[in-house]
Amino acid sequence: MDAEAFLAGDFAGHLRSQDEIVPAWARLNNLAHGDLQSLRQARRAFVPTSSAALDWTETTWRNAERVLANELLEFVENDPEVLSRVQRTVLVPLELELMRTEAERGLTAFELVQSTRTALRSSIS
Repeated sequence: MDAEAFLAGDFAGHLRSQDEIVPAWARLNNLAHGDLQSLRQARRAFVPTSSAALDWTETTWRNAERVLANELLEFVENDPEVLSRVQRTVLVPLELELMRTEAERGLTAFELVQSTRTALRSSIS
């Protein structure tokens, strides 16, 4: 199930359903592996449940995911072929790099947004 969720771009959701901590790299997983529809869903505003309403950290991370999904959709202009190319050449390598280094340095929601924006911008230079 872990591998399926990872490849489908729902690893963060899988971890949440198991009540596990979601590392920053896993929050990039939907962008790196999801399709246009899952990105459209991710850009919707996060409405926390009553128990999550008190969890400002999760709300911050969900807002970062929303911002990145929105920016990625604009970046690829809703083109599935462009999305696939950006995922292969930019987002999957970034995800793998974060998997490798995050434990050493940690990552905030702001840093994830900035790292992703930087990677996307560098892909068009």
